[in-house]
Amino acid sequence: MTYIESPTKTIERFIPSWRHTQKDRLNQEIISAFNETHRHPDKYKFKFNNEKLVDYLTDTEINIDSSTYLGKKDAELLNVLTSWVSENESGTAIWISPAYESAYPCNKITMYKIEADSPNEKTTSNITVLFDSPKNHTLQIAAKLNPSFDDIKDPETLRNKLFVVDEDFNLAGLLELVGEKNSEIPTPSNQLVDYFVGLIQSGMDAEFVAQQMDQKGIVGSFSVSCGGLESSSSLEKNSLTINLTGQEDRYGSLSFTCPKCGTTNIRPFGRLLQNCMHCGGDVRC
Repeated sequence: MTYIESPTKTIERFIPSWRHTQKDRLNQEIISAFNETHRHPDKYKFKFNNEKLVDYLTDTEINIDSSTYLGKKDAELLNVLTSWVSENESGTAIWISPAYESAYPCNKITMYKIEADSPNEKTTSNITVLFDSPKNHTLQIAAKLNPSFDDIKDPETLRNKLFVVDEDFNLAGLLELVGEKNSEIPTPSNQLVDYFVGLIQSGMDAEFVAQQMDQKGIVGSFSVSCGGLESSSSLEKNSLTINLTGQEDRYGSLSFTCPKCGTTNIRPFGRLLQNCMHCGGDVRC
């Protein structure tokens, strides 16, 4: 059985894992939730350190669980992206991620632009745009970028491909490519974002906070890129966003699977959980 989850419900599920997130990172997560659910272009950055891509705000390595089909494909793309950044001092590239039932409810396109901040440090400025057209639309976009994709029939072929484009390719070109217009809804104020950072970090009930975010316009009507669909297969959601899978503290890994519902939990650093953050089941060892 498959069902479409409301964006407010998705944000409610995210909130427990946000409660112990650094303030700057949580601020960005809230803005990203606004951008995705309003179909605003979402801007963020990676650093390139020690031949690895890391989150710009936290220096946490971009890490993808490759134990699922989607995770494997996204990890392959991450390897390609990392190699491209390693080998170039500048450049622009595009990744097209088709929708996928039970994990990605919409298509997604991301533009990566290499910037050399100093002789010893490179960053990538990234812009992601979500679009709600049929999955095969991604093949039409790929063919515009590279005519050799004209004869490709399966959108899944694109999932681990990186398209290098002209360096002057920009947001206007990205929106034109996918047939979207830039939303005129203003980005929420810093004061409003800080208000929700405070609510979340205070431990306020997740359902209440999500409803408040909906009422205040933070949460829009569109699905989040990796949280909109669920299925009985419990297909894991993986994307090129920062995650804490593989991170450890004195108790071991921060991520673990609930033995009752099979959902991945990410616990706060330095603290154990007694109950699953999703189903409430007992997860004490």
